[in-house]
Amino acid sequence: MSGSVHRATLTSIRPLARDVIEYVLTLPADDAQLSWRAGQFISLTCGIRDDGQPLLRSYSIANRPGSGRVDLVVKLVEGGPASEWFRRITVGEEVRFTGPMGFFVLDLQHAGDVLFAATGTGIAPIVPMVEETLGRDEAGRVHLHWGVRAEEDLFWQDAIARLASPRLSTVVTLSQPSPAWGGERGRISDRVLALAPSLARPTFYLCGNGAMIKEVKAGLVARGVDRKRQIRTEAFFD
Repeated sequence: MSGSVHRATLTSIRPLARDVIEYVLTLPADDAQLSWRAGQFISLTCGIRDDGQPLLRSYSIANRPGSGRVDLVVKLVEGGPASEWFRRITVGEEVRFTGPMGFFVLDLQHAGDVLFAATGTGIAPIVPMVEETLGRDEAGRVHLHWGVRAEEDLFWQDAIARLASPRLSTVVTLSQPSPAWGGERGRISDRVLALAPSLARPTFYLCGNGAMIKEVKAGLVARGVDRKRQIRTEAFFD
């Protein structure tokens, strides 16, 4: 982890889905080996507040270390100060951030099965976490549940497909799909809670919408899951 200020150059802006944009920050040569753990975040300076202080916002890192870059997946919110800053910045600009930091990281070892549940851009830190989990010498099954509202909100389908492993099962669920959608429908909360009793010594990682996290966490605890030992959470707020 690092509390010092880092500088990077914005080298790519890529629309991913409805109001979801990927920003790639390339690190300078003397910082190219900046390290972090999958699931951690950076705190980005997104302009200046009315009182003259820096406007800071935290964003999960969407890639694993070692590439000399930091990828961010940002949900733009109409009228949001940070979102408006992101709309204005252009490729080639310098940005400043502190970190990486945060405790939403993988346990050093999993005793059994692992379940990841994400909504919206909460998938950003989860994909690197799943990748790291699958690369470990562990025997447990890995379950990935991702929920978005509609087809226009889907992205990273290729990245998720590349995670394919005999240990991994992936379910993508839409809560408000069009009639043409042929995949799963509903809320991931219901599916995660229904699956929980069949898991062996599980660890749960929940990331995204705060309401989803609260509901799933309460449901898991009601089913006998240990809140402190088996559940890890990171809430995203639009």
